[in-house]
Amino acid sequence: MHNDLRELEQQLEKLIQLSERLDQENRHLKKQQAELKRARAQLLKQRDQARQHIDAVLGRLKNYEVLS
Repeated sequence: MHNDLRELEQQLEKLIQLSERLDQENRHLKKQQAELKRARAQLLKQRDQARQHIDAVLGRLKNYEVLS
């Protein structure tokens, strides 16, 4: 009986440690996900700005060709 209780306590301690480790890992992954979302948003913004710049340059080139 005493050994069973001790074994149960050890299993419970292992589960608590696992739970704490998984909780820490989960927090880390959520932080990483938020950082990746911010980086993605910044890249999409830069892509849109580059696209607008290229469209403007192409528009000027077309106008230049028409005037030539």
